Amino acid sequence: MLSSHSKLYRRVSPDVQEHLLAVTTRLRGLVTDQRELRRITERIEASQWLSRAEWEALQLETMRALALDAGRRVPYYRELFGRLGIDPTRWQCLADLAEIPVLTKHEVIAEGERMVAEGGPWLRFKGSTSGTTGQAMAGWRDRASIAFEQAFIDRQSRWAGFHKGERRAWLRGDPVVPPNQSGGKLWRMNRADNTLMLSSYHLTPSNGAGYIEALEQFDPVMIQAYPSSVGYLARWLEEHDRNYRGKSLRGIVTSSETLRAEERRIIVERFGCQVFDWYGAFERVAAIGTCEHGHHHVMEDYGCVEFEPNGDGTSNLIATGFGNRLMPFLRYRADDRVVLADPDFACPCGRSFRVVERVLGRVDDAIRTPDGRHVVMLDWIFSGLFGLVEAQVVQERLDEVVIRIVAGTEFSQRDEHALLLRARERLGQQVIIRIERVAEIPRTRNGKFRQIVSRLSGSEEVNV
Repeated sequence: MLSSHSKLYRRVSPDVQEHLLAVTTRLRGLVTDQRELRRITERIEASQWLSRAEWEALQLETMRALALDAGRRVPYYRELFGRLGIDPTRWQCLADLAEIPVLTKHEVIAEGERMVAEGGPWLRFKGSTSGTTGQAMAGWRDRASIAFEQAFIDRQSRWAGFHKGERRAWLRGDPVVPPNQSGGKLWRMNRADNTLMLSSYHLTPSNGAGYIEALEQFDPVMIQAYPSSVGYLARWLEEHDRNYRGKSLRGIVTSSETLRAEERRIIVERFGCQVFDWYGAFERVAAIGTCEHGHHHVMEDYGCVEFEPNGDGTSNLIATGFGNRLMPFLRYRADDRVVLADPDFACPCGRSFRVVERVLGRVDDAIRTPDGRHVVMLDWIFSGLFGLVEAQVVQERLDEVVIRIVAGTEFSQRDEHALLLRARERLGQQVIIRIERVAEIPRTRNGKFRQIVSRLSGSEEVNV
């Protein structure tokens, strides 16, 4: 109600908006189970230094407890375990987890409320994601699961040299500035957590200097950003033969998009600090973070991750997160792919967590707008539209975008109107937006689904 996505936020002055951002942060702090957050923080500060044998034993013990609880309280698992004769108390090693069939997104959507534990806390929170397909999937959290997630995000920030209370900058998907604003102050100050929140929706060649100046004046210790957003500013610096002049920046933490090697190079070169890439998922089944030596570690104390080879040097993630007993996903197949490092590689940081050479995630194009913006991460416009089966955004011309949708029986004209309004807010008034209902959405030659396809540069031919 008070967040930057709300109608109230859009209608008030910038000063009131900053007040609302601070209030929202304080409310989020109340929602998070602070006692649980402190407990998990203390525990994972120690567990990051476990030997491989120790964290494998921890995973087996945690998986047994999680599965036993799910088998008692979650209708889907209670029926599944009974039908297949699965008894977690018999598990002797992690390989025994294969008794549980792999869970897919389509099954979660089909099972609905049967995936939620009975007798859970009365205070719970519902979210949704469209993932890579545009099809909305609901997810439930309680205060303890929110604290669990926050503890690991905070640990990644500490790996990047940041400590709570220090200055940080935020350049992600929050619409902190009205979409129709083209100039002026394109950021807001959140004083509740000492954060400069910059709009990722207003990055244009003419605004680049203002963004860099705001960052340099605020001088954050850490920047948290979409790779495409901070990459845009790094390229602006490169084009103007400049380097970032802030004195305090220790690290940039990127997440939610695939960080490409060339983009990382430019960011490091122009901002003069290390990039710490973080992989997480709405389903909260796996987390991969970057250590001080620049290597991607699987957070073995966050969840149990299996790697399913694709035969092309990449692997799918099949994972179980340990933090959400209200809606547990056991052996869930995530959308994203990774390239594994040599299994004998020992990271100089001293952590024994497995190392991933690259997180591939998904590879999408960007939408270009007439005012010079590059728009990625359109998941939000599909969020909560549960009658939507699939969706894809296609750009044929600079001033026109087509949203292809496969609509289910529950997808109404009201939902279509909401989708159009969200797309208009994200892409601006200069872009013609058409919604086209189709029977199916084509995949690439090797069967991959791409949520954004731009044909301005022939990029639809890329085979990824």
